[in-house]
Amino acid sequence: MKLGRCPVCHSHLHLDALIQDDAGSELLGLLAGLGRPTARPLVQYLALFRPAKSDLSNARALRLAQETLAIADQDSLVAALNETIRSLQEKRQRGESKPLANHNYLKQVLASVAPDARKPAVETDRRPNIVEKKQGLDESPEEAKRKWEQQMRRLGVDVNKYQKPRG
Repeated sequence: MKLGRCPVCHSHLHLDALIQDDAGSELLGLLAGLGRPTARPLVQYLALFRPAKSDLSNARALRLAQETLAIADQDSLVAALNETIRSLQEKRQRGESKPLANHNYLKQVLASVAPDARKPAVETDRRPNIVEKKQGLDESPEEAKRKWEQQMRRLGVDVNKYQKPRG
């Protein structure tokens, strides 16, 4: 299924090709479940790990995304991601284009942005039970998950492999 053209290189984007790779499919599912306020800076952050003359593999991007999301609660993480991206893009404009090797820089920024945000997300997540406003309607996490599962099934993706075991 052709989605359109890449806004950067103008090559065709094929959704079916993206979901053929297990890591790519899982990464796409992870990003789709986050919502735009978190997914966008996370993708920009992942790009900071990309070597100058090659692509970042889907498997590495997935691992990095999972590690990043485990660092802190979502609100603090988004603020730290935005600051990290801004800072490193300024450095790259000055000619310092070395890709990130680990999350240490993000952790330093996180400590300065929100000192108490260094705890894992499951311990500090105190957000209200609302995911994102869409067209003036509040959407619960359960509703967002149901819609995501419905969309992924339409695309032919087995959503059961993305379910986290409870317990």
